Amino acid sequence: MKKIMLVGETFSGKSSLIQQLSGQRYRPNRAMAVDYYGQFITTPGEFLENRRFYHALITTSADCDILALIQDATRASSLFPPLFGSMFNRQLIGIITKSDSDDANIRRAQIFLNNAGVKDIIVTSCVTKEGLGSLRRLLS
Repeated sequence: MKKIMLVGETFSGKSSLIQQLSGQRYRPNRAMAVDYYGQFITTPGEFLENRRFYHALITTSADCDILALIQDATRASSLFPPLFGSMFNRQLIGIITKSDSDDANIRRAQIFLNNAGVKDIIVTSCVTKEGLGSLRRLLS
């Protein structure tokens, strides 16, 4: 099983993804700390929201096989700077969350992730289970 590190803004759906993919009840640690849960490494949203923490993301990525940039489809903006993914020497994927929402704009979320340097994007919904099978295959 591959280890995956999830990087995204606060409330972008990282914890919901972990809960759905692991099949277990996952409670996020709201302290500003990296959380290791089985094959998942989740980073605080603040690490992306404050550039002074980028070094913590780079260092933590040494522990993973896949780096996933999480983009909430309902957000009108993104905190991923251009070519953000190029800082990491890992397989890079993008995960669009909350695709089932009435406010979702999948095309906009894809543009945000493409600008961040992501080529492979998986559209997911923890409500409809869309895309979760693809993620499970990627992680096995």
